[in-house]
Amino acid sequence: MAYKYFIKGVRKFNDEKVAEKAKTLFLSEDEDYNLLARRKTGKNGEVDSITVLIDEWSTQGVRISYRIDGLIEVELPWLASIMDVRYCFAYLQAAKKVHRSARFVDENGKDVKITNEEARQQWFVRCDNMSEIIEKGEGLTVKGWFRDFYIHPDRYDKESSIEDKVYKAFDEFTHLQWLTLGFDELPEENRHISEEEELSSIRVLDNTKQCFIEDCSYIGLMQDNTCKMVRLLDFYEQMEGNENFIRMDYKQALLNPLPNDQWEQVFEKAEGIVIENYRKTFIMRWNTDISGYTMEDLEDSIENFYEEGFYYDWSIWDYKKVHIGDNFFMVRTGNGVNGIVMKGTFTGMPYVDEDWSGRGRKVYYIRMSLTHLIHPDKCSSVLTTEELSGAIPGFNWQDGHSGELLTDSQASKLEQIWNAYLCRAHDFQEKNRGVVEPFIEKGKQTVVNENRFEIRCHEWGDDSDYNWSWSNTLQGALHCLKQFREKDPDNIYENLYIIEHHRDGTLSIPEYDRDTFEII
Repeated sequence: MAYKYFIKGVRKFNDEKVAEKAKTLFLSEDEDYNLLARRKTGKNGEVDSITVLIDEWSTQGVRISYRIDGLIEVELPWLASIMDVRYCFAYLQAAKKVHRSARFVDENGKDVKITNEEARQQWFVRCDNMSEIIEKGEGLTVKGWFRDFYIHPDRYDKESSIEDKVYKAFDEFTHLQWLTLGFDELPEENRHISEEEELSSIRVLDNTKQCFIEDCSYIGLMQDNTCKMVRLLDFYEQMEGNENFIRMDYKQALLNPLPNDQWEQVFEKAEGIVIENYRKTFIMRWNTDISGYTMEDLEDSIENFYEEGFYYDWSIWDYKKVHIGDNFFMVRTGNGVNGIVMKGTFTGMPYVDEDWSGRGRKVYYIRMSLTHLIHPDKCSSVLTTEELSGAIPGFNWQDGHSGELLTDSQASKLEQIWNAYLCRAHDFQEKNRGVVEPFIEKGKQTVVNENRFEIRCHEWGDDSDYNWSWSNTLQGALHCLKQFREKDPDNIYENLYIIEHHRDGTLSIPEYDRDTFEII
């Protein structure tokens, strides 16, 4: 269990001074740990509690709560890391130095001494907690600050001492919280895989990105549009020893993209259930004559395309047939150029919401993540409904519901047509840099209409600059810089700046205030 200390007898607790003193006590002269504070506010806007984490060293952190009865509650979780324990006592000792009249009691109201020996005993208690879990012989899930930790005795060498097992478990618990944060999380899908199981938990790997694999029943290995379902632990056993694979605990792992030939070998060697045409393709529709989503909204989306968390929610007709990870193409119809304006994948499951048309119907919506976005009235080349009708005549490209499922053969044909279209679009961009071309694609930065503003940054200790984002307007670029600075309070970037790409292919640095990010 967590262990709680209560600070009593202080009329007005000086939390800022105590926190500053705690930092001084926690850090020795030759140490430079980064302390992170996560604040939780109540309904009145005041801070109810603060959880302090030691960057790269905490498992569960130390929570400090400001109670309405005037007590200060300091909670040390039952599997806190040794650094969490150390900070907890640095904070209690700081409170003792700042508030001489303070009393320290435990959950039973008994006075406790805030000493180094008490801290040492609390760390031993947490080692005993971990030891008890391992020796119990059963798996257990523990809540970490960022990630859940799956402990299982089979994870540890039977010949090792219990002390070695405990320290290995704490190392894994700690690394799991911090080393996995930059990796993409694979969404969980639930599907019927076999007659023996009603619904199985699946996470699909397509070997395109760094990913964090969480607990599930099956790993789906993708090769083209064929998926091979492999039991999670069987997959881990197969990947053991691969330099791109890191086992984080009993049920979770990190995986970097493998070379194509190596991925093919993994796919062929794996034993599992094979499902052909795994990813389905849906046609979403946007009729600009009747839709509440306007061309101005599309242009705003082009502006915000590269922002973190950018997504769409759109109505879907065949909602019973869709799964997370399935593909979609958005077709624009109505007055103007008709054709494909978006491509991407579904990142959520269908849900019911208010009818967009106002007719009171039961309408299902689904969340979508975009990989491509095209302005139909400004782009030099659009894959039109006329072309689509000629190539795939069995589907009505002009009229119908949004979110209709294509057959496997139609989806395969559309993918071929789309790839050919992309080749034409890329060739045009290479030959006509600076020409009006509002076509944007994840993983590619293209020069588009009028002038284009590139946001670049230079990181401390790095010899080269790199691109961070793009914007169609200077105002939009400056807004991005403001947001980035707010997310970077430690100022790890020594320089953020904007390059203006002109239609004629020349570059310049626009004028703006480097402190306020306002246009001069």
